[in-house]
Amino acid sequence: MADAQPHSPDEGEHALQHLTLRDGTVMSYRELGQGPVLLLVHGWAASSAFFDTIARALSDEFRVLVPDLRGHGDTPAGTPPTTIGDLADDLDELLTRKGLSRIVALGWSMGATVLWSMIQRHGHDRLAGMVIEDMSPRILNDETWSLGMSSGMDSNASSRATEAMRADWPAYAATFAPRMFARDRAAREPQMVADALSLLRARDADAMADLWSSMAQQDLRPELPGMAIPALIAFGERSDAYGPETSRYLVETLPAATAHGFAHSGHAPHLEQPEEFVDVVRNFARQALATATTHVTSEGSIS
Repeated sequence: MADAQPHSPDEGEHALQHLTLRDGTVMSYRELGQGPVLLLVHGWAASSAFFDTIARALSDEFRVLVPDLRGHGDTPAGTPPTTIGDLADDLDELLTRKGLSRIVALGWSMGATVLWSMIQRHGHDRLAGMVIEDMSPRILNDETWSLGMSSGMDSNASSRATEAMRADWPAYAATFAPRMFARDRAAREPQMVADALSLLRARDADAMADLWSSMAQQDLRPELPGMAIPALIAFGERSDAYGPETSRYLVETLPAATAHGFAHSGHAPHLEQPEEFVDVVRNFARQALATATTHVTSEGSIS
């Protein structure tokens, strides 16, 4: 499984590119390959490096765009507090400035929240399809909603979590990292956890706490029925983050969604079963792009 571990690219290997955003923050991103565009959006406290393996594999057919979100990887947080809305606007600016359309976008964990927020704020005309990897439209649970985090996290528990992040981020990251993976895999392949943790620890505690607080405030359930583009719900059948009921809810609520479960994965199927993940995403992207081509309007946007 060494190839599935997040790692920093070699010098010169899809070298970082940069875009100065509206507030002067410099976004770092990687771009690999040629062809239709695949946008890969990483999760909370992660970075583009977590997609290195699948980005390389997909770049033989697609132009793969992999940004470091604000406050992650090589992109600074900018003026605090950083919010999900900031990240959504950054993504839209990246796509607009590069003049991209007919995109298939993949959001892993918080990356899915950012994609949904971008659609909420800017529409989905430039998207041909989206892949949602192990995420809920509302992460907190309450008396009316039980499809948030499997731990049962509610607003009080979320507040305690942000306090723990600010107080000792390295310790929080060390607790969080193993939970990204199926339990038996984390025990069997400790190097995978160690590699992830080495990247997670680099994050700034306050930036992560601010973003967690913003993510916890999101409730994108009302937006889902209007997202009338092909969607693939990819989930780990052994995820400690969200249960299979959450994926079923997404399939039932999004207008054009199907699901694929990864039998041996937790919260990060793209790391735990990268070959199967690449095959599933590749096939979905081909179908979504073919569908988009048949629905291009005379103005050149996707209906």
